[in-house]
Amino acid sequence: MKKTYYAIIMACLLVPSCKESGGETNQEITYQGDTVTVSANSPILSRISTEILEKEAFSSEFRTVGTVQAEMGHYAEVGVPFDGRITTSNVMLGSRVYAGQTLFEVSSPEFFEASKQYFQNLRIYETAKSSYQRKKALKEAGVVSERELEEAYTEFENARQEKSASEAAFRAYGMDPSGMEPGQAMRIVAPISGEVVRCNIIPGSFIKADSEALLTLADLGRVWITAQVKERFIGRVTKGGSVEIFTEAEPDCPIAGKVLNIGNLVDEQTRSVQVIVACDNTELKLKHGMYVSAHFISEPEDAIVVPATAIFQGEKSSYVYIAASDKGNIFLRRKVTVGESNDDNTRIHIVDGLLPGDRIVSEGGLYLNN
Repeated sequence: MKKTYYAIIMACLLVPSCKESGGETNQEITYQGDTVTVSANSPILSRISTEILEKEAFSSEFRTVGTVQAEMGHYAEVGVPFDGRITTSNVMLGSRVYAGQTLFEVSSPEFFEASKQYFQNLRIYETAKSSYQRKKALKEAGVVSERELEEAYTEFENARQEKSASEAAFRAYGMDPSGMEPGQAMRIVAPISGEVVRCNIIPGSFIKADSEALLTLADLGRVWITAQVKERFIGRVTKGGSVEIFTEAEPDCPIAGKVLNIGNLVDEQTRSVQVIVACDNTELKLKHGMYVSAHFISEPEDAIVVPATAIFQGEKSSYVYIAASDKGNIFLRRKVTVGESNDDNTRIHIVDGLLPGDRIVSEGGLYLNN
């Protein structure tokens, strides 16, 4: 907006004075307060265009940058919980997988010892459970004492806790111990359904638990755009509002999106707010990590909108020129309150100062500036 004003001001400075414009004299234009009168036979009138204002649908627009990411819960990096050697692989780059599917297997002494301990705890638990249930029945028949029953319950509870701890250790790594068999290799399963978008599996290679992820899975049928919106624009963003997403690969093909979330924190360095935009990505044009342009568009409202060429910037306020006579040679300078502009800054919303039916100078107003 400021650039538009500066351009207009510079144009005003470059326009020749009336005395220097090929025979026109200062008497062709007279100024009295905010009233400008142009001689009826002045050629300046031919250079001035006017239009009658009517309310029109206007949407506030602005652009910013964003980054593509998978929806929460639709992106996962897969590694190994124990050191070992990869024995088999069931996937490759581009494979489609489902949650729970075995991706690859690893021969791991650490896993073998952990699973051995689990099955030992499982046997102890089953034995303690059976003993407690038997003594509970005998107690009801008056065969065993209360003390014997309490001892059996204590053994059962201790065994249950040991088994639960072993199960929790495996579940923390995304493994289901109920489906394990004694002596089996470590099976790494898919935590989500999606596509293998990165694959570093090499059968026979030795890997460590603290190494980088071997696989990356993503379901990019729907994605989120993390857009950085300057705080001065955040008032124009509404949840559920429309957003157009553009990529460098197809800059003329917008992808429709909706505002999903508006952050409540302002980055102190960039003075911007994080806004999440949800997009359908069935055609997979948006790639995880891709930089995009986000075009925010508010809901259209009826408003007074004028061409940017009609607005001038004074020392304290903006103003336009109004045609004040049927002859078209008397103009009034009127202060206006300027709102937002459209995306290319060619049309500007006037918040206050103009009414429908006003005839404004849309082109050539710089000739009226003294």
